[in-house]
Amino acid sequence: MSCGFQDACVTADDVFCCFINRSTILYNSHDRYYKSLGRVTTMKETEKKELIFRCGRVFSPAAPINKLDLFAGRLKQIEKVSDAINTRGQHAVIFGERGVGKTSLANILQDMLVSQGVLVVKVNCQDDNYQGAWRKAFAEITIDVEEDVMGITSRKKINAFTADRLFEGEFGPGEVRRFFQRVYNSQEVVTIFDEFDRLLNGKTQRLFADTIKDLSDNSIPTTLVMVGVAGDVDDLIKEHASIDRALVQVQMPRMPGSELTDIMKKALGSLAMTIQPDGMDLVVLLSQGLPHYTHLLGKESAIATLKEGRTKISLADVRKGIKNAVENSMESVQNSYQKAIRSQRKETLFREVLLACALAEVDDQGYFASADVRAPLCKITGKSYDIPNFSQHLDKFSSDQGRGPVLERSGTSRRFRFRFVNPLLQPYVIMRGLADNVVTGDVLELLQKKQRI
Repeated sequence: MSCGFQDACVTADDVFCCFINRSTILYNSHDRYYKSLGRVTTMKETEKKELIFRCGRVFSPAAPINKLDLFAGRLKQIEKVSDAINTRGQHAVIFGERGVGKTSLANILQDMLVSQGVLVVKVNCQDDNYQGAWRKAFAEITIDVEEDVMGITSRKKINAFTADRLFEGEFGPGEVRRFFQRVYNSQEVVTIFDEFDRLLNGKTQRLFADTIKDLSDNSIPTTLVMVGVAGDVDDLIKEHASIDRALVQVQMPRMPGSELTDIMKKALGSLAMTIQPDGMDLVVLLSQGLPHYTHLLGKESAIATLKEGRTKISLADVRKGIKNAVENSMESVQNSYQKAIRSQRKETLFREVLLACALAEVDDQGYFASADVRAPLCKITGKSYDIPNFSQHLDKFSSDQGRGPVLERSGTSRRFRFRFVNPLLQPYVIMRGLADNVVTGDVLELLQKKQRI
């Protein structure tokens, strides 16, 4: 598809050609576009500063959401975990790639359950073993013990201590089960282990599987919820086949566009702000199903708008937000990008090939083949390339420690498939391409096509 003029003449300052769901829309320079918006509402400086400050509260790109009123989507996943908690003998494992909002879901579940009178313990696993992870959990549980005090009048004294004091030595699944059986047999307890994937020791994972089986077999009203980065449950729990009936598997896929739109609407609504449909479409498109980038782009676009004294976000504001988002992205993501494309020779194609990888069509697991990179690369460069022209780049992206690696490779020779090691890098590469004027309308159309697939 052509924009009606030569791409070589297009610059970000003059014209932005964006292929979105309705039709091809051309947006002229910022000043002329803002005039087309009509009357600009004046905003007091104090009001502007207050709203900009509040942007950092309603948009949360750097930390998981922990307030129910700011949480959007994931109703299916919430329902599955809730069903597991409400069914005695069942437990849940929440898994998915990095950046899809697993910890936010765990935080919201905690708030919802506490409001219903459930005792909830949530801990972060940090390279712990079985005993270390459970001691963290028990340290969050306070036990009250009544003690008779003799005197002129008899009275009772309540001594409180944390449950971890009961587990100072070695212990296993049997001791954990007996604790909940004796102390909380009539009280519903939910223990959430976040970042469960950091428990890489196979023995530790097997002990957790044994704990689930022991709690389930004895119908203890205690539910374990394990949350972690994984492609499937095999990566999180060893020998899980023996506890299949007791384990509800809750996969967290990338969010659909409708749920990303809900995130934007809910956040902007709390700021009394709105966004034009084309701006919303671009935010959702660039987020690639990852709520982290919806929050980041939403925040930066809202701030850019408020600085102009307006409360309605335009497509031009989103473009400003993209540039700011690139600058304010996580340092680890920026470093990975720079490391991957670094070269002493200007004519190398590392930047262009990495961008083509980010735009390539993928399967359900996020993998793409070498052939999928060819069309985006030709669009980006305006030249014709065959696979041998860039296969060495893919090889270095996936095997050269000096470049990351930023891609992981699976399959056999001539049938290799690739995907990004860090899913957060892929949308960043595309946004970087927009900010650097490498991505034009034709290239963005490939991204839209990919999202529809």
